[in-house]
Amino acid sequence: MVLGLESGRVGLTIDSLWTFGPHFELLVAKVTAAANVLCGLLPNIGGAGVRVRRLYEEMIRSRVLYGAPVRAEDLMANRRSLLLLRRLHTTTAIRIVRGYRTISYVSMSVLAAFPPFELQALALRREYQHLRGLGSSGLTPPIAGQVASDVREEARMDTWERWRSDLFAEDAVRAHRSLRAVLPNWEVWKDRDGLPLTFRMTQVLTGHGAFGEYLLRIRR
Repeated sequence: MVLGLESGRVGLTIDSLWTFGPHFELLVAKVTAAANVLCGLLPNIGGAGVRVRRLYEEMIRSRVLYGAPVRAEDLMANRRSLLLLRRLHTTTAIRIVRGYRTISYVSMSVLAAFPPFELQALALRREYQHLRGLGSSGLTPPIAGQVASDVREEARMDTWERWRSDLFAEDAVRAHRSLRAVLPNWEVWKDRDGLPLTFRMTQVLTGHGAFGEYLLRIRR
C-alpha cells in the first residue's frame, strides 16, 4: 500500500512501512525525464560553458534534495534508492565533465566536483538540525545569519571530507586514474568546485577516448 502524501504541500510519498522507497521511485522517474531534456542541450564539444551546466545541475539537485532532512537516513538504508539516484547523478555529471558514458560513476562525480546525493542529503539534515534552534536562541538577525552561514559551510566541509574518506575506503584510487590526479589536490579541487573541463581534458584524465590503450581494451 502506498500512502500518498503529495497534497501539493508536502510532496512526499511513503509506503505502509513509513519508508520513502516509493518516493524515490517516482522522484527519479520524473527528474530523469527533466534531466534528459536539459542534457540534450549540452553537447560534449561546444555548447554552453560550465556555469550554465552547473545551473542545470543545480535545478536537478534542488528537486532531488527537496525534503532531504526528513528522508536522509531512509535513503542511506535503501540500496535500491541509492542506485536510482546514482543513475540520475550520472546523467547530470556526464554533461558537466563532457565525458563518455563509459566513464565510471566514481570518476565522473569526482571530476564534476559533485558529491553523491546521499551525502548531500545528510549534510542538509545536519544543517536543519543545527538551524532549527536558532529561531528560539535569542540571537539578533545579523548574528543568527552568520551562525547559519557557518553551519552551512561546516556541513559542506564535512561532506567533502566524508566523500574523500569513502573513496579511500572503497580502494577506488588505484582503479581510477582521474582520482590519482584529483585526490592529491583535493582541497584546491573542493574550493574551486572542480575545473571547467573540456572534452579532450576529460579524455586524458579518465583514459576513455581515442587512445590506443583504451581502444585495445574495448577491442575497437
